[in-house]
Amino acid sequence: MTKHVILLIKLIAVLSVVLVIVGCSAKGIINLQSGNALASQKWLSKEQSFKLPFVWHDGHIIIEVDVNDTESLRLAFDSAASATVIFETPRTQTLQLDVERQLEVQSSQVNVVNNGIIRVGDIELSELTFIHVPIEKNPLFHDYDTAYFDGAIGYDLLNHFNVSVLYAEQSLQFHKKSAKSEFNHENSTTLPLSVHGRIPYVNARLKDNDGVEAGYAFIIDTGAPDYVYLNEKLTDKLEFPNDYFETHTQNFDGKQVVETSRIDFFGLGDSEFENVAAHNLLSFEDPYGIGLIGSGLLRKFNVHFNYQDESITLVKNKFFSHKTDIDRSGLVMEPHRLGGVIKQVAKNSHAAELGFTEQAIVKEINGKAITEDNFDELRRLFRSDAQSVNVCWQTNGGTKCGDLKLEDRIAL
Repeated sequence: MTKHVILLIKLIAVLSVVLVIVGCSAKGIINLQSGNALASQKWLSKEQSFKLPFVWHDGHIIIEVDVNDTESLRLAFDSAASATVIFETPRTQTLQLDVERQLEVQSSQVNVVNNGIIRVGDIELSELTFIHVPIEKNPLFHDYDTAYFDGAIGYDLLNHFNVSVLYAEQSLQFHKKSAKSEFNHENSTTLPLSVHGRIPYVNARLKDNDGVEAGYAFIIDTGAPDYVYLNEKLTDKLEFPNDYFETHTQNFDGKQVVETSRIDFFGLGDSEFENVAAHNLLSFEDPYGIGLIGSGLLRKFNVHFNYQDESITLVKNKFFSHKTDIDRSGLVMEPHRLGGVIKQVAKNSHAAELGFTEQAIVKEINGKAITEDNFDELRRLFRSDAQSVNVCWQTNGGTKCGDLKLEDRIAL
């Protein structure tokens, strides 16, 4: 999951730099630089707000979106997506694209597409410019078998409408900017929201090396599946815990190390959390903040974005008291057309002893076949308090099944 977070951030960040450098007068470049200021919007509902259901897939909020009058695509609602991105996947191959030009993003060519029409529920955006990433240039998905969503959208919705992420009921609620927010009640906490480079930031609190609480800016990132992500190198007052385990991710710069552990304290508004699962992203660079707050933590609230008032409102929901969990299996598994593909196997883990190898396809967990609909539910078992889970997986040597022991990789 971390891989996709870093790659999306890297893609958007690099594009932002490239768009500034290009500085030409082409329509698409101007539109992207201005946050699609040339785009038109239509509110098609008779009501002041409407809801749109979403599904979880690989920790992402996936919504159905119509693009250029084709059948619905699966886009991640990603508040850190400063531009709408469409990937080449089996579902997007028939899209009619008005390609203005190509941009080079660290040796990868992406397309600038004009005159896009996107419909999300009862909202229509037209004259939209977005980025299209061909499959052979996409470091997220190396083939169609692993291309489980079709792109990401964030700022282009958040800038035009007030958006509520109702995590407890798995729906997004869109409000006209003029509509009165239903989130303003006594159980809500409203925080200042700043937007830099079309990406939203809030202040959160950590304890520094001396145990003193201090405030730092974090990206609010609904596209990040886990809890807290930071880079300790962006401040000299923090030190990531020494007790961590490593995974690796591949991005535009090559293979990067990600450290996973727990931090003692994290404060957001009037809420405080202890022993929070966190990733140290040593490759993460940001001139405004030191990290990200992902949906793992945000889902403890219903979250209301109001770019017009420069605020974000949090309301505790039924998930608030749930603990923050960390993988106990030693496996990194990502979606695949045939189940779940193993991307990494921890050394000296029981998974390694059982014979799991990279690129193996997990077919069943605890007797249930892995599908697109239940992938997140079944993978979450790798983080559960159970002593073991039964797993069946497929390799070139055939199908194997076994009881995989679950062990704490980070002490509580």
